[in-house]
Amino acid sequence: MKTKKRALGVLAATFAAAALPIMAASPASADQGDCQYYLHEAGYNIGPKVETACKFGADYSNPGAWMGCYWGLTGIGVRTEHASEACSRA
Repeated sequence: MKTKKRALGVLAATFAAAALPIMAASPASADQGDCQYYLHEAGYNIGPKVETACKFGADYSNPGAWMGCYWGLTGIGVRTEHASEACSRA
């Protein structure tokens, strides 16, 4: 009986150790790096203004994040379709 309890304990600990990284991982989503990489691939220079706009767009706690990112990018000359896609990736 003790052996079964011990085996069950080891099994539970193994399962918990395997499941912890999955449960603790952040949800699959983009971030400011994806925004910046998209713009880089589209031919834009990545500087402090792009970094700031993409970072603003990645702020999930701000309901106006996408719009702030979009206006920040279009305000520095990023084409509207590129800004829209980049902010969606942020």
